Amino acid sequence: MLVKIDIHCRVQGDVVVECIHLNEDFVHEEMMFRVMFHTAFVRSNILMLNRDEIDILWEAKDLFPKDFKAEVSYCYSLAKAIFWSSRS
Repeated sequence: MLVKIDIHCRVQGDVVVECIHLNEDFVHEEMMFRVMFHTAFVRSNILMLNRDEIDILWEAKDLFPKDFKAEVSYCYSLAKAIFWSSRS
């Protein structure tokens, strides 16, 4: 089972993506799993993780099949450093 996640925004550095289940009332949410990575260690802006590499709640681990995978894709952003100088 493959879940594809496209972040749809530019990211750089440490990234945390939480996949949540939103109840019918659109108020209560439950975290299903979490993915954490640093963009410097990902090639081609696509990260493929299997079930054992994803943070899943301990009691929910059996809800995910052994072949569960998450594919995370994103746009890489080159951050520009801005230096402010004060003049006397």
